[in-house]
Amino acid sequence: RGYAVLQPNFRGSIGYGVAFRNAGYGQWGRKMQDDITDGVKKLIADGIADPKKVCIVGGSYGGYAALAGATFTPDLYACAVSYAGIADVRSILGMARGAGADSSAMHFWEDRVGVSYADSAALEAISPAFHAQNVRAPVLLLHSNMDTVVPIQQSERELNALQAAGKQVRFVRLEGSDHTLDHADARTTVLREIESFLAAHIGN
Repeated sequence: RGYAVLQPNFRGSIGYGVAFRNAGYGQWGRKMQDDITDGVKKLIADGIADPKKVCIVGGSYGGYAALAGATFTPDLYACAVSYAGIADVRSILGMARGAGADSSAMHFWEDRVGVSYADSAALEAISPAFHAQNVRAPVLLLHSNMDTVVPIQQSERELNALQAAGKQVRFVRLEGSDHTLDHADARTTVLREIESFLAAHIGN
């Protein structure tokens, strides 16, 4: 389709050693997001990307990053696609807290997010669903109804927030699949939906 694609290894990514991975701890919606923003701006400055036709697409954490990009840097993106993205960080920590306040799941999430479950204001500050009014670009949400890693309620939460704010949003519920898109039909649906969405908003 003629798209230039940037797949950045922002801090926190695996494959570059423990220090690089750990550099992402506590940087959700902050420096991890800045790495993506800086990469996009570099491609625009180099004439590789059209500043009026940039779409941010991601799944799981990348889905969160896509929503965060559209929410916290709304001037940068013409559209956003989130597959299984987190929209309300505190509710994810709350889910982990169900396993126990001192559980490994709770420590995992608090270490990575870098904010205590008790700090509602800080968690809301990095949660896209609490700032839907900032979004300017059309948003595509996709989520599997059997996802046990990031429950579908996360995308439903974002859908409701965007609709309440009068934003342009499409939600696709994938039946019978999980977080990893284990069903071929679900993978095909995701690819077709994304292709159609990109064509509509940044295609020639």
